[in-house]
Amino acid sequence: MSAILYGPILGKIRRDKMIKADVIARHVGISAATYSRIETGRRSASYERVTAICDELGISLSQLNELIIQVRPINQVAKE
Repeated sequence: MSAILYGPILGKIRRDKMIKADVIARHVGISAATYSRIETGRRSASYERVTAICDELGISLSQLNELIIQVRPINQVAKE
């Protein structure tokens, strides 16, 4: 799973739920800067870390994967 795909989706979910990034970062045991890099796709995260972030956001990893599948074709079309 590419950080470029899942990071922005995690960010959108977090903003939609009106949760501050530093709160998620603190709960999953990383710095706010590292969390920001994950959301912007500049840093990848381990499976365990992504799962922990999903748990904090109240979504399952399978729900995140479904959102990636929905968004991915749009990103591919935009590049063409």
